[in-house]
Amino acid sequence: MAHLHTRRLIGAFAVVAALSALTACGPEEDNAGGPGGSGASSRPSAKPSAGGGSASNGGGGSADNGGGDCGQPPKLPAGHKMVEIAVPPSKGSMSAKDAKPACTPNDWIYHGEGKANYYTFSENVKAELATGSGSTKTVPVGELWMHAGDCMTNSSAVKSPYSCSGNIYDITVDSEGKVKTIKEIWHP
Repeated sequence: MAHLHTRRLIGAFAVVAALSALTACGPEEDNAGGPGGSGASSRPSAKPSAGGGSASNGGGGSADNGGGDCGQPPKLPAGHKMVEIAVPPSKGSMSAKDAKPACTPNDWIYHGEGKANYYTFSENVKAELATGSGSTKTVPVGELWMHAGDCMTNSSAVKSPYSCSGNIYDITVDSEGKVKTIKEIWHP
């Protein structure tokens, strides 16, 4: 009977030794990839790539890496364009840069890029100012021009329920290229 007990003990020891050898193989193979091992470099790069993606996005690379933590870049409805006003608008016109989405720790945020384009406003333009997350108020276009100018030059002049939140506007243009709708985009 002692012989059977010894055999079981040796068999159990052999199984444990075999399992230990298998687990030892995993890291040795991972470490064979080079200094630090491929396992050491692949695991950390999987998590920080999202954070690293944001840091390397400076030139709008976020869309190239599938958006990192942000997911896919937003798609605007047909005919809509995001712009960042470049100088305070004057009566009837504005200069604005095309705004492109960039993945940030606060989700997708639009930033103006390139040379500013000159826009004029249609006679019946619809203007909206942001009053918080997802909320807007329709205002006379002159009020929007004053608001945009104050946000660029004197943000303390902007009173509640409005705030300055990035100077980004969603616009549509008519068949003559004149702005027919302009809506401020709110962002915390």
